Amino acid sequence: MSQLELRGIRKTYPGIAEETLKGIDIDIASGEFLILVGPSGCGKSTLLNTIAGLESITDGAIVLDGQDISTMEPKDRDIAMVFQSYALYPTMTVRENIAFGLKIRGLPKADIDREVARVADLLQISHLLDKKPSQLSGGQQQRVAMGRALARRPRIYLFDEPLSNLDAKLRVEMRTEIKKLHQRLGTTIVYVTHDQIEAMTLADRIAVLKDGELQQLGTPKEVYDTPANLFVAGFMGSPAMSFVPVTVARGERGPEAEVRGEDGRSLTLPLPDYLADRVGQRVILGIRPEHITQPQAQKQDSRLVATGAFTIEVTEPTGPDVIALIHLNDTPVHCRIDPEHPVTWGESAELMFDMKKVVFFDPETEQRIAPH
Repeated sequence: MSQLELRGIRKTYPGIAEETLKGIDIDIASGEFLILVGPSGCGKSTLLNTIAGLESITDGAIVLDGQDISTMEPKDRDIAMVFQSYALYPTMTVRENIAFGLKIRGLPKADIDREVARVADLLQISHLLDKKPSQLSGGQQQRVAMGRALARRPRIYLFDEPLSNLDAKLRVEMRTEIKKLHQRLGTTIVYVTHDQIEAMTLADRIAVLKDGELQQLGTPKEVYDTPANLFVAGFMGSPAMSFVPVTVARGERGPEAEVRGEDGRSLTLPLPDYLADRVGQRVILGIRPEHITQPQAQKQDSRLVATGAFTIEVTEPTGPDVIALIHLNDTPVHCRIDPEHPVTWGESAELMFDMKKVVFFDPETEQRIAPH
């Protein structure tokens, strides 16, 4: 297990004025599973490539176990990378693919055979060792690519969108396998994905990138419950958080704000006390689907709960719940409804707003307004 430090990593490509990476600072603890997440073009794969040594950095330092490896050749970094394309040698068997890196390093044949058997058993691919990549499914090829990396026993593992070529069911299965593998081996992993569900389920910590800048670094719970800004809040979560512009007013029991539906009906929502100093100001209310549900008796006594009727515009049954769409203050808002509490599009439904975990953003800076 190894510790990795990214210190002020900058990357500029010749002929391109704007930096691709703009001073990334991340400390990755030994044995940690860190996921780099963000939209296409945000710099996450570039950052991974700089760690591997496939791309040079313009400024900053990459420090592995106290040693600056920024200018080292990739082969000297003792880092293994699993690519999106798997990059298996088509003319070699699974056994030969896994053993290739070990042969290059000059290990004795007995040691290589023992290591291949260990990895194949770990990944449950022992029965595939004599097959060629063309005879394997996508999921099996992915396991072989992981096996080749695991056989080297490197200090750090890098994964570059390893599941993006798999179908939805297989992605879920492989996600579980990677999670189990990390729990068994306790290895240090840096993993790139644009899939925020993958990030939430796999990571110890998530680094959210946008336009080459680190927007937030935290546990999945921190990033989901207390997003640093509007971008992070909108990127993490499915369906995404809804952003409703409201004006903070002074109510009898504390701050409040009015929301109005497309049908003209309105509801006064209670706001947390830390917004008392923003009375008269506009803020953006960030609310996730699970905070708007069917009425629940056990929550009704809280000051930060309100119930009102609004017209349901669309319903999307998912099995465990129904995602319903309403409009508040001219903004589309998703609600998460229990399928045992049926709602029908085009009709009015009683909805409960649980404001305890709702977050608020400054419309000018787009930063989350923190409790004080």
